[in-house]
Amino acid sequence: MRFLAIPFQMLAVWLTFLAVLWVTRGGAAGVPAMCIAIAVAGVLWWRSTRGAPRRRVIVRGILMVLTLAPVAYVLVPLAPPSLAPLATDPSAELWSTGPGRAVAVYRYPADAARARHAALVFVHGGPGAYVRDIDRDFFAGFARAGFDVVLYDQVGAGRSSLVSPEHYTHDNNVRDLAAVLARVNTPTVLVAQSYGATLVTSALADRNVRNMVTHLVLTEPGRIPGAAFSLDKSMSKKTTHAPDATLAPSAAVMGKLIAPRALLAAFLPAGNGLASQEELINHYTPDVQRLLVSNAFCKGDTALLDTFHPGRFNLLANARIGRDAGTAAKPDLHDMAAPVMMLLGECSYIPRGRAMEYFGVYTTARAHLIPGVGHIVWGNARGQELTRDAIVRFVDGAPGLLPNEPTQATARLFVENGR
Repeated sequence: MRFLAIPFQMLAVWLTFLAVLWVTRGGAAGVPAMCIAIAVAGVLWWRSTRGAPRRRVIVRGILMVLTLAPVAYVLVPLAPPSLAPLATDPSAELWSTGPGRAVAVYRYPADAARARHAALVFVHGGPGAYVRDIDRDFFAGFARAGFDVVLYDQVGAGRSSLVSPEHYTHDNNVRDLAAVLARVNTPTVLVAQSYGATLVTSALADRNVRNMVTHLVLTEPGRIPGAAFSLDKSMSKKTTHAPDATLAPSAAVMGKLIAPRALLAAFLPAGNGLASQEELINHYTPDVQRLLVSNAFCKGDTALLDTFHPGRFNLLANARIGRDAGTAAKPDLHDMAAPVMMLLGECSYIPRGRAMEYFGVYTTARAHLIPGVGHIVWGNARGQELTRDAIVRFVDGAPGLLPNEPTQATARLFVENGR
């Protein structure tokens, strides 16, 4: 029993620190929680060593100091608390989407000779991510096909404004998208990737938003709004047989991904004072972001990954908006006038069951499996060609070159076959 007392005392110190950290919302950078943890450690040491031999007093004292070491480590900043200025990008505009909120917008006007008098608006994934140079290069090509192209960084990341952590919500992202579409004020082809599909699905529950959209393209969609937690393999693990290009993390990168300070700051109540979002943005360095993006490509085909230029990824926005989207209402959009197309990548790491849930939300006009690509379906030259052709044909009402798969009727078999 005396042997078991030591780990129980260590656990009591750690739980005390976490409980006080939660109650105080990380106030004063966690120092009050640290002080109370030290006090608890001192009391436990004193009670366990009263009248004990000197050696036991010293050993227990060393153990308590070692117990407090991880607690103290959590209080050490991971990165600078201020952001370095971004290089000037003359192609980026700031559009206000509400009080204190602005999104960085990248526009590519339509080729005048081919103008369709229609917009193509791209909604990126994440959350807490941004429009990558890979995305900008690909969608700029639609301007040559006659579309007015608009891409934007969601608030909190990329070149868009930062807001207080409590304002990183799924509903606020929905309002930002509605504001962007209203300013575009043109019949719109809406293209959404990953979390972008979650965001767009919530936004389309508003008929005012729905009336602005002529076509919807879901590429590698993430969880539907309000998705129920599931341990089913099709909903929780990679199910595609084609391998992706996930890199093996170095010890340095793994240390950043599992840093207790970053994880606690992301999951403590909104507005906690443990670590600023600026510190966490700086913590997600280019090597970390490269690892996170690597699994979006197929194994052996990472040429575009080598050209990836990381921007500002916001872990706080990612954690808060992601949790918030999980509690959002699941709309029924089967009666939506705009036709819907789904595009999937052959070696996607996203559990296929998540995409199949969208058949329960929309009446899907067509779907295509893009061969040789992953979560970024425009992740190589062939994928860009096929994806661009699929979207243009869909908008023009022309038959697709690729088979129409999966469908609602074949969705289960599609997943079971590892497609």
